[in-house]
Amino acid sequence: MSSSAAAYQDLLVKVVSEAREGISIADAQQQGFPLVYVNEGFERLTGYRPDEVMAGNYRILQGADTDQPEIAVMLAAMAKGEGCRVTLRNYRKDGLMFWSEFSISPLHDAQGKLTHFIGIMKDMAARGRVGSQPETSNDTDPLIGISNRRRFEERFVDLLHDAQRIHSGISVLMIDLDHFKLFNERYGRPAGDECLRRVGACIAKSFMRTSECLARYAGEEFAIVSFSTSIDALRQHAQKLCEQVRALNIPHGDSSRGLVTVSIGGIHRLPNRDTTKELLVELATQELHAAMRSGGDRVHIIG
Repeated sequence: MSSSAAAYQDLLVKVVSEAREGISIADAQQQGFPLVYVNEGFERLTGYRPDEVMAGNYRILQGADTDQPEIAVMLAAMAKGEGCRVTLRNYRKDGLMFWSEFSISPLHDAQGKLTHFIGIMKDMAARGRVGSQPETSNDTDPLIGISNRRRFEERFVDLLHDAQRIHSGISVLMIDLDHFKLFNERYGRPAGDECLRRVGACIAKSFMRTSECLARYAGEEFAIVSFSTSIDALRQHAQKLCEQVRALNIPHGDSSRGLVTVSIGGIHRLPNRDTTKELLVELATQELHAAMRSGGDRVHIIG
């Protein structure tokens, strides 16, 4: 190899290594397409070190959020040896969800044999494109990447109608961060936004079924509507969520617990034809306020 060719190759290696985007290479000859390379941009975006993802595959980034339709699109393309571009909810090592545009391209050797896939991941929030994925341009909260209040109310109407039609129980949960105004005053708005992202991602992991809708309802308040089988199961699920938020270990110097916590109020009903979403939200909100008045970090759900 000539010195100029070697210098050019070194330059290419440097460009890939230091690129802002997350660049990865997967082995197309091995089952499951294990990763064999990730650059520094991948580590910055995801929080995963190269040694933590090598021999794993791209699906480590989706965690338990595996029902995304575009995951199936990606896997189908790779199975055919084809490229694709998808928009995915990915999750950092610390649990924070972020929207990413993910492009995959096949690589072939001199004989035309498929050997690898190269993946390029772009953080849509950093590019000012959160919410630009199909059907969510006006329905997604730009800070957290989940449904906004507008989408929640639309989805609520559909779920309530379905519950009335099939005689299914329906539940509404209202969730609020305890003493969040004091958190913002102490730590500043950027820290408050990051706190909301982390808590929102934590909640999103617990409510991912197609029969559920999670939304940022207002400020630090989240709302969930879902089909549910029993009030006991709903209470257990909500209690577990409180534990998971505490486990984030986000410091809060103005909370008696020293950590960020949430209060949850809810209602579980078998709706009749006169049941309205306004009534269910009002009842759930009343229970939320009761939980907060009782000291926070607790669940109040009525049937």
